[in-house]
Amino acid sequence: MKVARLALSVVLWMLVLGLASFVASSKGLRGLTENSGWLSAGATIQVMILATSLVLILAISRGKVTRYGFRLPTREQIRGTLVFGSIAAVTVHVLLAIFWRLCPTSGNHPGLTGASFLHIVIVVWILASISEETLHRGLIQSFLHPLKEQGVSLLSIRLSLPVLVAALLFGLMHIMLLTMGADGFFVGGVVGSATVLGLVAGYYREKSGSILPAILVHVLFNAYGDIAQYLQELVIT
Repeated sequence: MKVARLALSVVLWMLVLGLASFVASSKGLRGLTENSGWLSAGATIQVMILATSLVLILAISRGKVTRYGFRLPTREQIRGTLVFGSIAAVTVHVLLAIFWRLCPTSGNHPGLTGASFLHIVIVVWILASISEETLHRGLIQSFLHPLKEQGVSLLSIRLSLPVLVAALLFGLMHIMLLTMGADGFFVGGVVGSATVLGLVAGYYREKSGSILPAILVHVLFNAYGDIAQYLQELVIT
């Protein structure tokens, strides 16, 4: 039962990402995105991830979406997420900046070259946070909820198996940056930081019963990451 559910969760994950990539790379949409500054291939993939994840959640839950995190958290949970999510995001990005300084990497996301700040805010901070959390903390982590009693403790913080698996898959998803021309050290740093993001987001998703804190953590990590890169460029120049 445990192995079967784990395997099926990976199949669901691959199905969502596969469909999103297939649609985004289709001839019709590819021509459309090439002539649109806003409807980029990345934005199209995120929309497809969100749509496919929602359809699967509705089908698997039979409409009982509260089991998949579609409920409101308390104000205390939001405040706690803001505080500790910010601390985690700043810490991770400081370590990531040090890693990139020590390694021969360009340190730039190949899919965001030339993108405006407003485009980054809407597509990366907001859209990507919502779609990727709906997939990983909404669909995958919730699907694995029956395995919640299994997990590990790290610094007196318990991380259940659903949190760990969803975080690992989230980190692995970023390996696809290699196909976009990013170098190995850059991708390694992104995969590592994304996995930590997934652990933090998954922890608050499980603790609150809602995916909203997870989305908030994701937004914080993305925002602090872009701010850190901007400050780093100021120092260098």
